[in-house]
Amino acid sequence: MIFLAKFGLTVVGTAALAAAALCSEGFIEIKVHEKQVGGKNINVIVPAALVPVTLKFVPNTHLMEASEKLHSYMPIIDAAIPVLEDCPDGLLVEVVDSRDHVRVSKRGGSIVVDVNDAADTVHVSVPLRAAQNSIREIARAKAVD
Repeated sequence: MIFLAKFGLTVVGTAALAAAALCSEGFIEIKVHEKQVGGKNINVIVPAALVPVTLKFVPNTHLMEASEKLHSYMPIIDAAIPVLEDCPDGLLVEVVDSRDHVRVSKRGGSIVVDVNDAADTVHVSVPLRAAQNSIREIARAKAVD
């Protein structure tokens, strides 16, 4: 009986540790609301730590173009993200015209993009650390010989 209790505690402890590790970088949140009649509402929340891991399974041939374009920008990205993490929360960019409204802000360690136009309302929130790890993973893609 004691063995089963120890085994159970080990399983629960391992699951809790795995869940904590999975959620350590925060969550990517995507919400899309189509404004037309019968339009779709899509809500997706994914642990951000899954994205860099998932990118390891994408064949390099699919990442090569992005990887080549990213290489020259990596020093800028690596310098900008830590500064963004340290800056206070607030609005970074806002664009308003007669039909569209776009806001890019920093909120709690994440970059948040909100778009409101005639057809849709879109909200995307991505933790900065997860974005940096994902960008680095894409930049690491090598040409397949």
